[in-house]
Amino acid sequence: MRTSVIIVLLGVIVGAGTAAFFLDPAKVTATPERPATAPSPDFPARSLIAPSAAPSPKDVKVAVDVRGEWSWALRELGSGVVVGDGTLRNTTESMVKIWLAADFLASHASPLAADDEGRLTRMIRNSDDRAAQALYLRLGGDESIRRMIRTCDLHETRIHPDWWSKTTMSASDATLLGRCVARGPGVSEPWRAKVLELMRSVDPRDAFGIAEAPALAGERVAVKNGWTRHGTWWAVNCLAIWDHWVLAVMVHYPDQGSEHRYGADVCMNVAQQLFGSW
Repeated sequence: MRTSVIIVLLGVIVGAGTAAFFLDPAKVTATPERPATAPSPDFPARSLIAPSAAPSPKDVKVAVDVRGEWSWALRELGSGVVVGDGTLRNTTESMVKIWLAADFLASHASPLAADDEGRLTRMIRNSDDRAAQALYLRLGGDESIRRMIRTCDLHETRIHPDWWSKTTMSASDATLLGRCVARGPGVSEPWRAKVLELMRSVDPRDAFGIAEAPALAGERVAVKNGWTRHGTWWAVNCLAIWDHWVLAVMVHYPDQGSEHRYGADVCMNVAQQLFGSW
């Protein structure tokens, strides 16, 4: 068991329609039974924590005991300021489908052909893997993932040849992906709005984690999660975009007998602790 307890200081700056988090981390304690994933040579470790600069900070504890490894990042959509913690880089699984949607729409005029409209909708709302594979191949396979890295300026993302779901990504890069889809270059505003609306209407069974936090009740949260069991370990990623924020939580843990639910609860817990005390 790897137990990670993260204590952070939350500061809030309220401006004209924007705000930014500033967290000052305390020491992270861990007593792993399984070694934590070490950064690979081409993935230099770097802190996601921005220096505290809030004039009236509020103390908020983000403390989650995880049976495995985890990381999280919160990015302000307007400024791009990011905070978070953890070094886990997870396989993206279905989370990367939002890029396939954005990349596909970037090269198409409106309206879409009926078949393409249906395929795009199934991929996001129902997390249809066959639809994702068809678009991935039409977009040039790994060339689409390379475009994602360039377009969204990702630095902690690596391609797995010929396998979109096994792209590896950090939580910080996941928030960059979310910001890129919501506000980034290359896709017109109507198409960005379409992707976000599809993310707001995903199958309720797939809208787990961050959007379930009571603190976010009433928010129009756009989500695209990714989850798969590899052997006896689960990879669960939660990505959510709303208001001024994009939040990503990644969890890698041994099977707990509840499929992806354990990871979903970690995602919900992080969101609730971050936003529940405002």
